[in-house]
Amino acid sequence: MSNRIVPNTILVLSGLWLLWAVLHEALTGRFWLWVIPGMAPPILFAAIPALLLLAGLFAKRRRLPVVAIALAAFAVSHQSTGINYRALLPRDAAVASPASIRVVQMNTDYWGQMRDGTLTDPRDRDAMLAYLRALDADVYLLQEHMLRDGDLAIPVDDFSDLEAAFPEYAWAKAGTLLTLSRLPIVARAVVNADSDSDIFLPPPPYALRVDVRAGDAVMSTYNVHMPVQLIIEDDWFGARFYTEIRRRHYIRKDEFDVLTADVAGNPNPLVVAGDFNTSPAMGDNRRLLAVTRDAAATSGILYPATWRVGGQLPKLWRNDWFLVGNAMRVDRFRSLDPEGNSDHLVQVVDMTAGGG
Repeated sequence: MSNRIVPNTILVLSGLWLLWAVLHEALTGRFWLWVIPGMAPPILFAAIPALLLLAGLFAKRRRLPVVAIALAAFAVSHQSTGINYRALLPRDAAVASPASIRVVQMNTDYWGQMRDGTLTDPRDRDAMLAYLRALDADVYLLQEHMLRDGDLAIPVDDFSDLEAAFPEYAWAKAGTLLTLSRLPIVARAVVNADSDSDIFLPPPPYALRVDVRAGDAVMSTYNVHMPVQLIIEDDWFGARFYTEIRRRHYIRKDEFDVLTADVAGNPNPLVVAGDFNTSPAMGDNRRLLAVTRDAAATSGILYPATWRVGGQLPKLWRNDWFLVGNAMRVDRFRSLDPEGNSDHLVQVVDMTAGGG
């Protein structure tokens, strides 16, 4: 009897996972409640089909259908896995050229605020500024230029620390977004100036466009920090928890729609980078991905997860993205340890504007 039960059980589990994968791809980023299963580590969408495939090899009576279903499930949800498939291909060594522009993206974790709490570590602002300065970027796209006071995120309005650490840089600021540039700034604008969001952690705006002069070209940078989809500390059995998820879903959708439209209509070489609070298993940013290119895809990093750094949770999620568009060539992509200055990895990208 067991000779039949085990293969049949594996077949049923394979079928259920295929159904789950189909539902996930149909609902992620579209149905507000699906954000809860979407919080799972993206790598599960590769690991589970792999386990089913392995089990299928030992299920002699059901080997072919189990293998076929496992492969189909992987194919259906391959974009949710977070795997950089191009890392499996041979490539030339990445080298920054003398003409390269270096852009750094980093979530500054409440601007290096000394604090304790859920999933947080103590920070030192002076150490953070020294760390950023040592990266020697032409442009810094920084999020969480803010201090936390209870449930409020208060934008920082004291720039004396920036003036001391980055005296030759100009900056553009909107809310808790901060863009530093030693290239001339030619324009700046909040992407969704008509946002009616009342989310306060972080408060709007959620995308800041800054155009800079890079040689003969104008390069557009988009500094992005999307709000989280849910408040994990809330009571999961209370109505407010789910009302908040639904409310945030539509706010985030509007922000991504406006950002995607701005990027799609921008002819300049461009960079869209920041903390999207969106993993590859969440479909919120897929329309944006369709009109840009993922800089991490040029690297040899097979699973470019960026969060969480510093323990407490394994680093299995990619919340931080670095996208390029139009005539922008990525010369070298690096994802660096923040050395205690953030709970996200830091993205450092050397690129050439007008390089295609």
